[in-house]
Amino acid sequence: MARIAALEADPAAYAEQVASELGEVAGLDGLAELADQDARLRHALGQIDGMIERAARIRLDHVLADDASIGAPTRKVFATTIVSYAGRLALLEDRARDVAARGGAADPGGVAARICDAAQALLALRDALRAGVLDVIRAQATAAAAIADRAARDRRRDEPERRRWSAMRRELEAVASQPERVAGAAMADRLAAWPSQLDEPDPASEPTFADMIELD
Repeated sequence: MARIAALEADPAAYAEQVASELGEVAGLDGLAELADQDARLRHALGQIDGMIERAARIRLDHVLADDASIGAPTRKVFATTIVSYAGRLALLEDRARDVAARGGAADPGGVAARICDAAQALLALRDALRAGVLDVIRAQATAAAAIADRAARDRRRDEPERRRWSAMRRELEAVASQPERVAGAAMADRLAAWPSQLDEPDPASEPTFADMIELD
């Protein structure tokens, strides 16, 4: 309970830790590195729901410590499905009231209310934790998109590589606009969904005489 309370008091700390562990995007200059960064962000986002489920088990045991009308198996079900009740806590309350009544609770409505209050607090914590990580994802994608854009327009690279960088650039721009995309699929799958495209070269990357000699 103390650790849950600490997270509730400072939910931004999780996103700050994630950002600190990732480091600066400027140090990443390869497609594989950017894909790995994306995977780490996806993992950080996914960890939140697992933590909320574990926290729900602890909190439900705490708020129902003096009530035996809802047994451990049902509490576990409520905890492991808590995320599914986001935006529909009334359904959770109805189910909890029904279970409590069948379990012989003196005040089924009161028991259900305690469960709902706990769930509401935890879902609010989930929202706060996700918001922080989504902000990190947005910032990382914005910075990485600039790297991908330069690589996609660099005429010194061969066309197949530039096409891969173009897909990366478009995906990163999409993530910057909609950071939740990271949770939908692995980077490789998202990149494969983009049609092949060769971006217009950057005029600044026009080959110099030295480049032409080197190519010869």
